[in-house]
Amino acid sequence: MNKGEAIGRIVRLQVQKVPIKIKGVGYLSYEILSVPRASIDVWGMVGAHEGTWVVDAHHKAHPASRAGGRRPLSIGFTGHYDLMAERFGEAPLGVAGENIIVDGPAVSLADLGEGVLIETANGELIPLERPRVAAPCVEFTSFMLGLEDVAPLAEIEGPLADLHDGRRGFIVAADHSPTSVTVEVGDRVFFAG
Repeated sequence: MNKGEAIGRIVRLQVQKVPIKIKGVGYLSYEILSVPRASIDVWGMVGAHEGTWVVDAHHKAHPASRAGGRRPLSIGFTGHYDLMAERFGEAPLGVAGENIIVDGPAVSLADLGEGVLIETANGELIPLERPRVAAPCVEFTSFMLGLEDVAPLAEIEGPLADLHDGRRGFIVAADHSPTSVTVEVGDRVFFAG
């Protein structure tokens, strides 16, 4: 994978301490933890926090992982948060639960092509490949609408559709190597060329 056009810098790294979507019950945004740096491997991400590592809920090693390593990482862009704020009135940065948030425009799956490259402070290039849309759910949509309970799908189809096409982020694979690599807030992100 070659470095293409620059997108922006990482402005937020975060892990979900526990699964934040409770099917049919709600969305636990308060379980999202912002971290200054993270370690990424083929199974997902762990974040550095107060002298220890916190395993993301999607990492294969997390005791409550539902993804089993099939959804190792997700990435979003500040441009998507601008669009969500226009639609829902507010969208605090990170509330969608992505692991990596880049200060950059809203992009589509087609824009991402093969994926992105993170360039670390020491010049190492980390490919995040095979992007796919992180599909919105009724729990997150209900949360964004400010509802106390999870609404039936039929009642929120329009707002749910507004969160599709990558607005809630993209799932990416981190098959770059069998060993972990460290990324930090401020690292640059590029389209894969």
